[in-house]
Order: sequence, then structure tokens, then C-alpha cells
Amino acid sequence: MKRLLTAICLLGLCGVALADGPQISYGPAGDSPTYVQREDVCQYGFTDMWAGQGYTWGLGQQLGLACAGPMTITAVGCYSEFIVTPGTVEVVVYDDGVEVSRTAVSPVAGDNEFDIPDVAVSGTACVMFCGVGSFWAVMGEDPSAPIDGMTYWSQSCQCTTAFTDQDLTCWVISDGGVPAEPTTWGALQNLFR
Repeated sequence: MKRLLTAICLLGLCGVALADGPQISYGPAGDSPTYVQREDVCQYGFTDMWAGQGYTWGLGQQLGLACAGPMTITAVGCYSEFIVTPGTVEVVVYDDGVEVSRTAVSPVAGDNEFDIPDVAVSGTACVMFCGVGSFWAVMGEDPSAPIDGMTYWSQSCQCTTAFTDQDLTCWVISDGGVPAEPTTWGALQNLFR
């Protein structure tokens, strides 16, 4: 009974709008940070423009972005306006549609930047932030022009449906290159001896 009352209260405070498109959650207004373009960072949304609402992150809906390769992804990040139900999110990386990495992280409200094991991507990278279990939050969104159409919502944890009216405030950090083949430092030293 206690859980039922808690769920009803949460829905009252942070409603979820259901429609044919992506779900939207309403809740407390967070900050509206503005990010600047950084070298070796793939990012499309730079300012959270809709304080107090945004696209639902979790509850079966995943959010993410696509970035042109080749690259080696070293970290990912996002701005979360608010968290309704804290929990775990899996950062899933695809290389031309093939899953190459999955890392569990725990987002908080505000800025999130997660170091993940280096992921070499030779084609187009799709990076999805996929909530696990009851995780429920809102990722920041930027409807200012120009819209790139490279941020996505999904119910299958893949880059399937592009946003055409806004960009999410999430990003991918890379070192800009892709190793030809994995090699150890000792093996490299032996090449020059």
C-alpha cells in the first residue's frame, strides 16, 4: 500500500505525458547550463531550454546520440534536469549498429560525465543512455536552431528515432583516433629495439 501511495504521489508531482511520440516528464525546474563546443567532443544540444519539463529518460524510453567516426570514445556525458527515481543506466555503444560496449553508471541531477573503458569505433557511433529497472529522469533538451537530427529516443536501446524538433544535451568525448589493432606498450617498445 505504501508503494502504491508513493507511486501516485510521484506521478502527481512529476507527471508523464503519453502520446504517439516520445514521453515527456514534468517536474521541478533545474538549472539551465550552457555548454561551449569543445575539441574532440561530439555534442548537438548546448543549453537546456525547457526548465521543468523534458523528454522522459527511463521508464522504458532511452535517449542518446550518434557521432561520425572513426574515433576512440573515452567518456560520455549528459545534463539531467532532474531525477525522479535514482538508479542505474547502461551506456551502450554501437559501431555501425553492432554493440561494442556496455557500461553501468549512476546519473545524478545536473552535470554527468562518465569515464568508460575506451571504445574504438570505426564507423558511426550510436551511444544510448538506457535506464535499468525503475530509473526515471529527464535529460536536458535544446530546441534552438539549427537542429542536427543526431539525437535519438528509443524503446529498444538503439538509435532508431531521431528528434527533429530539438537536440539532447548529451555528449561523447573521444581522442579523435582509432587504433589499428590492440597492442601493449611492451610490444611497441620491442618494435624499436
